[in-house]
Parts: sequence; structure tokens; C-alpha cells
Amino acid sequence: MTTIAYRWGVLAADSRAGCNGWIYPYASEKLHRLPDGTVVGLCGTLAEATKFVQWLKAGESGDEPPLAESTIIRLRKDGSLTIYEAGASFDVKTEFGAWGSGGPVANAAMYMGADAAKAVEIASLLDDATGGKIVTMKCEI
Repeated sequence: MTTIAYRWGVLAADSRAGCNGWIYPYASEKLHRLPDGTVVGLCGTLAEATKFVQWLKAGESGDEPPLAESTIIRLRKDGSLTIYEAGASFDVKTEFGAWGSGGPVANAAMYMGADAAKAVEIASLLDDATGGKIVTMKCEI
């Protein structure tokens, strides 16, 4: 799956791509900047999540693509988050949070003071679906 973490205005993600326990020899882009300057992170089924991100980039025109096995985390300029999953969305205002297969480990790391990137790095030590280069993004103002 992956690990997406948020803290202090930063989204962080790993770049591992894989399926059924196999690691692909290429990186996966899991953070995307939208035209309005906000940032989204994706975890779950890559094809499904990417289709949803393309819909967001296109201004949310047309029918919303379904999210059955994915979660999209949108970081807004005011620091709030919108979570899209299972056909719904909800807004969250939190100091930190993490999603994906390494989410519990990343959350624990942030409880102990880690920033978002360090939390994903720590998750990669315990979660075999998290790995590769860690990427971070902030909103453009």
C-alpha cells in the first residue's frame, strides 16, 4: 500500500510501488499538486487513486470516480485536510495524521515528536509496503 503522513503543514509519502508482496523496480508518485496550489497524497490502489487525482486536477468536473480501495488526503492552504474515501469526504483539522499500511507506525512516530518525513521513514522500517525515497510537499500560497 503506502504511508502518507501529515504534520506542520507538510505531506510526506514513500515512493514504493508493488503488488501482492512484490516490489516493482520503479518509483510511484504519491503526492500531487493541484492547480489551486493544494497538495494531495494517495494510498491504496494506485490506478483507482490516480484516476481520482486526475478528476481533482480537472476541477472536479463530471462524475466523481469511485474510491473502493483507496484514500486521498488533500492538504489545504489553511492547514486543514479533506479525506476522500469510500464515496465520501470529510474535513479534518489535526496536528498530525497518517494513512495507509504504515499509518499506525507513522502516527506513533509523530506522537513521539517526529515530523512527517521522519514518520514515513520509521514506518518503512516495519511496513514492507512502505519504502523507497521519501517525498514531501507543502501547499503553494
